[in-house]
Amino acid sequence: MRLPSSLRVTGHSSLVFVYGTLRRGFSRHHFLEAERARFLSRGAVRGVLYDLGKFPGAVTSENAASRVSGEVYRLANPARTLKLLDHVEGIAPGAPELSLYRRAMARVTLQNGTEVAAWIYWLNRAHGAKRRISSGDYTKFLNG
Repeated sequence: MRLPSSLRVTGHSSLVFVYGTLRRGFSRHHFLEAERARFLSRGAVRGVLYDLGKFPGAVTSENAASRVSGEVYRLANPARTLKLLDHVEGIAPGAPELSLYRRAMARVTLQNGTEVAAWIYWLNRAHGAKRRISSGDYTKFLNG
């Protein structure tokens, strides 16, 4: 299936995929609400999720069976909201290599099976001995 040009993985998207504390019911979701981000769907990306203590971090994976679950939002003002989220996620302007996360485009599979391009905040540094969240779902992990 060929994706509409607005949904292909490019450097431009009005969608963001969140898998941790920016999700509904978590401490940082209010940033998305304040920016009038509209929930689109639950979804998943190919990756591995780690418990970093008070929040999770995800890294990419080549293993198609390794998935990170989250939510996709459409941003009302992508440039402004992404700048805010970069700040929230601790991305150092001009020195992204020093940041805990890096923002990149990813292919997200929505709940209905459709693939879309969305921004994601990947873990930028080695995860070391942090505990892997085998379910790939931060909500399930916290709820035991």
